[in-house]
Amino acid sequence: MFIGFDIGGTNIKSLLTDENGNILKFLDNRTPSSVKGIELTLRILIESLCTESKTQKSEIKAIGIGAAGTINRKKGIVITSPNIPAWNNYNICSRLKKITGIDVFLENDATAACAGIWWSKIGKKYTNFITVTLGTGIGGGAVIDGKLFTGQNGSSMEIGHMSLDPEGELCPCGNRGCFELFSSATAIVKFVLSQKKLLKDSTLSHYAENQIDSKIIFQEAIKGDPLSLMAFERAATFLGIGIANLINILNPKAVIIGGGLSAAEKLLLPKAKEIVQQRAMKGLKENVKIIALKNQSIYAALGAAKIAKDNMGY
Repeated sequence: MFIGFDIGGTNIKSLLTDENGNILKFLDNRTPSSVKGIELTLRILIESLCTESKTQKSEIKAIGIGAAGTINRKKGIVITSPNIPAWNNYNICSRLKKITGIDVFLENDATAACAGIWWSKIGKKYTNFITVTLGTGIGGGAVIDGKLFTGQNGSSMEIGHMSLDPEGELCPCGNRGCFELFSSATAIVKFVLSQKKLLKDSTLSHYAENQIDSKIIFQEAIKGDPLSLMAFERAATFLGIGIANLINILNPKAVIIGGGLSAAEKLLLPKAKEIVQQRAMKGLKENVKIIALKNQSIYAALGAAKIAKDNMGY
């Protein structure tokens, strides 16, 4: 048995799986703000997963953790995390092993999600695919020739910081015109709020500015609000440019779109696919499947469990 954690700034998703990737129990908890609070929550979740699945703790072979930010997977250290500021050069693997006595392995959350997709029915169809995770930012992962691509220290596929406009807006990463400044949920909201004249005549004006989020913009776009539709068309255009770049570089069989924003696939994918056909190279773009995930909340935790299993040699 293996446990996987997807530790985000808002929620900790956890699951228990067998060696074949069958999920025996899934739990979802709020993420505490302190390091000690997170450690306590992880310990309680491990106990709850075992109790509710009638599994002995001694049956747990390893634990995997997917975490956002810059990591050193070999040392088990979260160097920096945008969602959990308290994690600064924090050795989560050694801490959790000390608490539980179980071997613990760390992976970037987007890479873990890619591993989870790979272990699922949808991922088993492809030996070469890319994942694009659209949320607050943009993350990525890749399976190349049947192997999970992680880079030299586990921080590969930071596609959200691929520059699409060298003269564009300054990103917190220090680069300009990053992918996630155009096609993330944050970018959609920021674009809408920047259009002051159009906002006055938009149905979005019925909301206080601090209430407007990507879900509300999506709802208004579906109803036909011009500004909301414009925001999604802009995001979809740059999504297509980003995907075309990735296709040109990695030549995948599929591009799998995940993250909270993938629920807006009807507004994003048609335009993105059109842009891909315009910009990706002939001989590379043909027959590439671009699809949005369903039931995506499990994948990063499932992938973390798979990474734990693989590291233990099962």
